[in-house]
Amino acid sequence: MTPEHLPPATGGLEASWDALTAEDLRRRGSLKWALEPGVIGAWVAEMDLGTAPAVTAALERAVRDSAFGYTSPALRQALCEATARYQRQAHGWQVEAEQVSALPDVLSALRAVISHHTPAGSAVIVPTPAYMPFLTIPAELGRELVQVPALRTPVGAGGHVGWALDLDGIETAMVAGAGLLVLCHPWNPVGRVLTPEELDAVAALSARHGVRVFSDEIHGPLVLDPALSHTPYASRPGTDPDLTFTATAASKGWNIPGLKCAQLIASGGARRQWDSSALSRTLSHEGAGLGAMATVAAYDDGRQWIEAVRRYVRTTAQEVEPVLAAAGVGVTCPQGTYLSWLDLSATPAAEDPAGFLLGQARVAVNDGAAFGRGFESFVRLNLAAPRPLALETASRIARALA
Repeated sequence: MTPEHLPPATGGLEASWDALTAEDLRRRGSLKWALEPGVIGAWVAEMDLGTAPAVTAALERAVRDSAFGYTSPALRQALCEATARYQRQAHGWQVEAEQVSALPDVLSALRAVISHHTPAGSAVIVPTPAYMPFLTIPAELGRELVQVPALRTPVGAGGHVGWALDLDGIETAMVAGAGLLVLCHPWNPVGRVLTPEELDAVAALSARHGVRVFSDEIHGPLVLDPALSHTPYASRPGTDPDLTFTATAASKGWNIPGLKCAQLIASGGARRQWDSSALSRTLSHEGAGLGAMATVAAYDDGRQWIEAVRRYVRTTAQEVEPVLAAAGVGVTCPQGTYLSWLDLSATPAAEDPAGFLLGQARVAVNDGAAFGRGFESFVRLNLAAPRPLALETASRIARALA
């Protein structure tokens, strides 16, 4: 790691994050803060913590060099090599550059897989609560959506709730003829890091019923719990490479979603299918060159920075949780991602939680109804904010619920 890529000491980073104000963030002009004055933006899944110095340096070099043209084959190859290298070194997954394809974003990969790599007309299984586009894209493509609600299990005291895949429900949908399971791992919005045993169970069902799995691992770099680690679904020995597509990106971990760069990883029959599709080949040319440069820098030289991010967000979550729990909120504190899933069913906000919090607390969150049937009393809260602002957000919510 070169000196220009070395991040500030953790204490310096935390102090700089703590010092950010809502006015500073609103001046950046991102969607998350495109709200009326006085409203705290805690909804869109992007961070308020900037990005790694290595990413900034790569982008500054690109600006100096006027590197704004179309992405070259050499840059795409560098992106694929950096992705494979990162997966091997960070997650122990033996990926080769030839198994990686460039993409503009994860959702373009999902659309391509549904349209061209599943049986015509077959249904799509989505465990819920789910990232909102996973619930709308199947219908856009003329496919039936099968929602399989998660199993809720109590975890300790203090209002904690656990979430688990309903494997029986998933298998029932597979038996009925579904062609694809969409797996979100780590799981947006509940923040679960799926265990190797859970992944093995999914792989067994996929192989038994010949159903493809699309694993969205965009939050893989953001495992907060130091006792856990991200295990790529495709790295498990029981996973069938003919049935497996993995999509990932640096966009969440290093906070560069606007740079439009993601990666599709596949091997075996799935790789041959992907490479044979005209749409898949087209997608490889649609990612942004600046995004590729930033991603290479993030994967190769941005790991110290993201370690600091994980520590910071983990502490923020730990400090926010008791404030909300004391107000009667059922809090799912994330193991991974920077998203907290809040149950407001026992509060005055139960009937319209997002509307209530916007009107009464002046906090913008995502409404649980958008994440699947049965979650109308929930909201998703973004914790990747300056800690004083996150605590102010929790205090506003608590006061509004009192």
